Amino acid sequence: MEEPLCLVRNGPDGVLRADPAALEVLSSIGQPVVVVAIAGRYRTGKSFLMNRLAQRRSGFPLGHAVQAHTKGIWMWCLPHPRRADTTLVLLDTEGLGDPDKGDSNNDAWIFTLALLLSSTLVYNSSGTIDQQALETLGVVTALTERVRVRAGDSGDTAAADFVRFFPGFVWAVRDFVLELAVNGRLVNEDEYLEHVLRLRPGTAQNELRRCLRDFFPNRKCFVLPPPAEPEAMTRLEELEEGQLRPRFLQQADAFCRHIWDTAPVKALPGRAAAVQVAVTGSSEWRWHRVAPLRCCPGVTAPLPPGSAGEPGGEVRGGSGRNGRAGPGEPSDADGGS
Repeated sequence: MEEPLCLVRNGPDGVLRADPAALEVLSSIGQPVVVVAIAGRYRTGKSFLMNRLAQRRSGFPLGHAVQAHTKGIWMWCLPHPRRADTTLVLLDTEGLGDPDKGDSNNDAWIFTLALLLSSTLVYNSSGTIDQQALETLGVVTALTERVRVRAGDSGDTAAADFVRFFPGFVWAVRDFVLELAVNGRLVNEDEYLEHVLRLRPGTAQNELRRCLRDFFPNRKCFVLPPPAEPEAMTRLEELEEGQLRPRFLQQADAFCRHIWDTAPVKALPGRAAAVQVAVTGSSEWRWHRVAPLRCCPGVTAPLPPGSAGEPGGEVRGGSGRNGRAGPGEPSDADGGS
């Protein structure tokens, strides 16, 4: 692909619709795919970082105003830079917390789709790993109500399977300018993340930390300083490598090499073609197969006609109605077809 293509459109009515042209591109891929998705708050530089993974200065468009730029989920399929006969699929997602949208349920569904579609998820935040950044990730605590890994799974069984089903996790802390030190001791990036996720006696936030630790046992952290001087930040696509800050280039290179070298091929637990994933949401829809991606040569996980991944299919991100649950709400629907 010469440029990214919209995979999931986020309509003004809050309905997420898969784009038929993007699905056709995916269905034409005849080799294993490594799927890397990025998620995080809006206006934190997600698209710029994904362009680095694509080894391009431009591709995913960069917005320079205060309003969110990326809408829905955008896809870029490229030859893998490290592995022969493998496609690298980059997914750039709509930023979370956009005040112009004001729909946290819609945010939760976009994040959930990025989580389920990817083999490695990059969570992008700005400044430091603070409580707000952790709470933005709190959607994972509700996923046992939203996702069933196999048809007929109970919530407990699904939760137990999440460790195998969830992607690898990379936390990218952007515009980091502080010293990496904890209690007066210098630490590396991974130690910094583990310090933030450690359980604290008597703290109400332990459940969130426990979920993040349990659901993402394979986790990594990178801290990246601002890429350029403040006056150049609105024209990053125009800057040559030599105009970017050396420390940013060093950290961005380490981040990209880690993703290229370690992000696995997308696969579902067990036999990929036989595993169903149902995302139970509002009364408008059910998504029966999560990844319209070729997991290995000759094996696909297609979506049935009329589902969220076929023309006319949709995912409604609003609250539940008519007895079905919305994101994070209890659901009495089973995980079947």
